[in-house]
This record gives sequence, C-alpha cells and structure tokens, in this order.
Amino acid sequence: MRHLLRKLAPTVLLIVCMLFLPGGVHAETFPEVMFIIDASGSMWGPCDGQIKIKAARSVFAKVIPSLPQEVKVGLTAYGHNRKGDCNDVEILVPVGNESRGALMDRIMRIDPKGMTPIAASLKMVTETLKTREGETTIVLVSDGEETCNADPCGVVRALKSSGIKFILHVVGFGVDSAQKEQLACMAEAGGGRYFGADNAGSLLAALEMVKKQVADKVEKAKATEKKATTKLGKLNIKFPKTGGISLNAFKLLRTKDNKLVKSVQDPSHDSVHPLIAGDYEIIAAFANPNYRPPTEVSFGSVTITGGETTTVDLGVISFNIADSLSDIPVESVIISSAGATPPLLTLLHHGNGYYLFKSKPLPAGTYSFAVTYAKSPDPTVIAKEIRIEGGKETVITMDSGIMLHKPEGRDLNVQGWNLVPVGSDTPILQVRRRWDNDYPLWKLFAVPAGTYDLYVLVKGMDEPLPSGEGLSISKGDLLSFDPEF
Repeated sequence: MRHLLRKLAPTVLLIVCMLFLPGGVHAETFPEVMFIIDASGSMWGPCDGQIKIKAARSVFAKVIPSLPQEVKVGLTAYGHNRKGDCNDVEILVPVGNESRGALMDRIMRIDPKGMTPIAASLKMVTETLKTREGETTIVLVSDGEETCNADPCGVVRALKSSGIKFILHVVGFGVDSAQKEQLACMAEAGGGRYFGADNAGSLLAALEMVKKQVADKVEKAKATEKKATTKLGKLNIKFPKTGGISLNAFKLLRTKDNKLVKSVQDPSHDSVHPLIAGDYEIIAAFANPNYRPPTEVSFGSVTITGGETTTVDLGVISFNIADSLSDIPVESVIISSAGATPPLLTLLHHGNGYYLFKSKPLPAGTYSFAVTYAKSPDPTVIAKEIRIEGGKETVITMDSGIMLHKPEGRDLNVQGWNLVPVGSDTPILQVRRRWDNDYPLWKLFAVPAGTYDLYVLVKGMDEPLPSGEGLSISKGDLLSFDPEF
C-alpha cells in the first residue's frame, strides 16, 4: 500500500494544484489606483475654514465610491503612526483591492501626527508594482513638501526610468509656491499632472479630474479586451431594394476549407449575419425561369473581425427598355467586370426572358453590358464603362436599334448580316438565320447609338456584300432600313 501511495503521490499533488489554479486567468487590462495620503501633523491645520484632514476625508468619501467598478484600489499613508519618524510609511490597503468600504474605513481612521516622507512612500509603493503588467495610477495628496529626502523629484525620475509601470498625479492641498514647485516637479517626473487645491471644493474638483482620466482608461481597456477576446463578428450585406427581384440567395463559404457555413434564401436588402472571425467568399445566386437552378457567381471575399461588423455595400444595375424593343430576340445577357475575364454573370433565356432585364445587385466597380441574339455567333455590347456604386442604382437605357426590311418577291438566299461601326473591322452585331427558315434576319435588334456600315451575307458568296454605308443611329432612334444588294 505504501509503495502504491508513493507512486500516486506526484499525480495526486498535480491534481490538487490544478484544482486551485484560477480559471479564465488573463493579463490585467483595467487600470488600478493607489492613493497616497499625507498624514503628517500639518494636516490638522486649517484651510479655508476647514481642518485639512476632515476636508480630505469628506472629499474621498465622494470620489472613492464613484470610481468605475472595474478599477481596483489601494491606500498608503505616511506620518500617521509616530512623530519625527521618516520611516513612518505604511501600505494600509494593498493595490488591487476591490472593496471601496475597506479603503474608506482606513481613511476615516487616519490620525495625522508625523513627518512628510514622500519619496519613501513612493519607493515602497512602486516596489509592490514591479511584477504588475498593467500601469498603476498613483495619486498623491499632500499639504506640504518632502521633509525626509533632499531630492524627491530625482527619486521619482529614477523610479520612472527603472521600467516600473506607473503614472503619478500630485494634488497640492493648501501649499505655498515653494511647496507647489517641488510637488509639480514630482508630477512631471512621474508622467502625470499637478493639481492645486485651496479648499474642499477645489480638492474635489482635482480628484474628479483624476477620476475622469482613470474612467477613460477603463473604457479604452473594455474596447481593447472586447476586440481581443471575442471571435464572433458580423457581416452586413446591403443593396438598394430594387435589386431583390432577381436575387435568389446568398451563400457564405469559409475560405480556409471552402465549407458552406450559411445559405440565405430570398435575402433582405439589408441583412446581418453573425460569423466566426475569418475570411469568407460571398456567392450570389441569380434566379432563372422555368424551374432552372439559379446561376451562381462569386462577389469576392471579405474578412470578418471579432467584435466588429464588416459591411458589404452593393450597388444595383437596372434597365430602362423602350417598349418597341421588348420583343428583341435575346438569348442571354452578359455582365463583365472591366478588364476581367471571363464575364462576371451570364444569364440565359431558358424559354422565358422574365429575369434577363430585372435589376441586379453587383459589387461596386466598372462593368460592361452585352447581349447575345438568337443564332448570333458573338455578343453585342450595349454599354461600356458602367459605374456601379455601393448603395446606388445605375440605369442602362436601351432605346436605339435597327431592323432590316425583307425584300419582297425575291429569293435572295440571305444567310445573315453584319453591322460594323465606321472605322472598325469588328462587327458590333452579327445576325445569322436558322438552317430551316430565315428567323431572326428581319427582327428588330437593340444596338448602341452610333454610325455603322451594313454588310449582307448571301449564300454562295465568300465575301459579304456592302449594303449600307454611314448609317446613323441616334439615341432613341429605331432605324428601319431597306438593304441594297
């Protein structure tokens, strides 16, 4: 049995130690305050009709309880035990205490009687701060200058340069100009401020200013801690309301493993999605007719940061189409990002053109818009340099076009025709007939305004025949043309 206990002893000791380890321990981020109170004999003296120590007690009774609850406090006094003793310094409440009541109880029982060993009190206090990670605010309230050290200001400089994290504020309570000069030097050396007080009211005002600085540090620490500890962020996707008709869904894919973490059907124009911090790809799914599955395109990636909301502000592209162009033989619409291949979004007719020209949400950027016509080998670019801005709607107007009249009484075996911008060799529109009939040769086609040459392709001829030169199509014009050949 003894042999077994000897073998188990290290394990038992380890378990016991683990049981007493504090849970959730993290580096202290909230500021702490150590008050050093002058309890030298002169504190029984009068100041503006009040006894100094009594005025100080009443002021501390207002300030201490009103400190932010996150702030831990401490109390040091000097000169309160013995007369004429430069070693009469005592830490009454160690820094890091949460009890305001315990601190006030000690303040009320302080009985001034001795010397003013300011430097010694600062040495004692800062010695306890050497291992603390956070910065401690020391608040010294004194009614006179140092009486035990020739150079208290030099002592503060040395303590500050030693690497101990503290800041020293000094309140001179009813002091003369020489005493003020020494106390102010100490505050400056300690990286803090000097406050002068001539009565209880100005002492309260001085300590309230110190309290405000501490409160500001608390709020900053709260924000830092929240940002550092939470892994949950939010993604806010927004777009103008008009873009919702053609949008079937959003999908959010985690970039590191390409896992689908959320799918949002029929998303609102302003939706918020909680996500674990990381990188995500936004996939937009655009509706198709006749029960065809939606067309999915990537809107790029976003980074979600814990404690923050990342907003993706989309714009919308909309279409204003002249009534006379409502029956153009469009097979698909194509939206491309400027300078990028392949196209961002291609939507097919699928036997029903309902969704082709519905407003569509898009990431901010520059785009071109094109259509493909029935039997046409290449797309026709309708608009270029379309600027989409987040939160705004950009409208493309389609109100110009061309239609060729079919020559009556002649079987010309026309196979197709090309519309070429003047000065270019590349057709903007190429129309070809079906193998079994002449559809869509004589239909109306939307094209951008411009000046064009027309070429007709005839069966049995290797080269297209020029049929019209310098055809001008203005914005809002629908050109009806009788080809010549």
